[in-house]
Amino acid sequence: RRMKNICFFDMDWTLIAANSGLSFVRYSFRCGKTSPWMMIQTLVDYLRYRFDVLDMPKAYRKSLQYLVGIQEEELTRFCQDWFEEVVQKLIFPEAREFVRRHHAQGDFVAIISNSTTYTVAPLAQHLAIPHVLANQLEVYHGRFTGRYIEPLCFRQGKLFWAQKLAQELNTPLEESTFYTDSITDLPLLEAVRHPMVVNPDSKLRALARKRNWPILDFDLVKESKGK
Repeated sequence: RRMKNICFFDMDWTLIAANSGLSFVRYSFRCGKTSPWMMIQTLVDYLRYRFDVLDMPKAYRKSLQYLVGIQEEELTRFCQDWFEEVVQKLIFPEAREFVRRHHAQGDFVAIISNSTTYTVAPLAQHLAIPHVLANQLEVYHGRFTGRYIEPLCFRQGKLFWAQKLAQELNTPLEESTFYTDSITDLPLLEAVRHPMVVNPDSKLRALARKRNWPILDFDLVKESKGK
């Protein structure tokens, strides 16, 4: 019998056609829960991230200050509303099919993301993905403290959490598959047997071509566009 391995999926631009952080803040702004200043700050941080010059831990700590004192239940409900109104229609059809295939093969399937567990959970539930590796926020008496559980699920942190899940499931990480779009995920891409590059940024696309890694271009419409 084939060994049961882990298949990791990044969230942004891999499972969904969006950056979840930017999408979430835009939705929050429309709902009157986010200030124009925070909207601008998020956009600037996103551009820094795309150019791989963002100090992610610093940016994360700063963004979480807006959650201090907010009830966990409130964020959970808000994320579910955001998913149903915005994110659900952004899921790549090809991504659904790859998730289905890995389920059919009997693999362990996980989402691994630099988003929070609250923003990833509705998508994971929708796709019947049982394992969520994302940033966990500290909660005290049901309210957010403004801190996260280290390490951040980013760069080497993603590798840390992936290794932890592999140990828990008693399956070798080096036999796993990982689908992602970002060069920041290189530590985990290099650790797995099957790196799968999806809608990659320019740095990752160039590296994937050099290393002969599979490159997949997902679109919301399943039509050939001559890519």
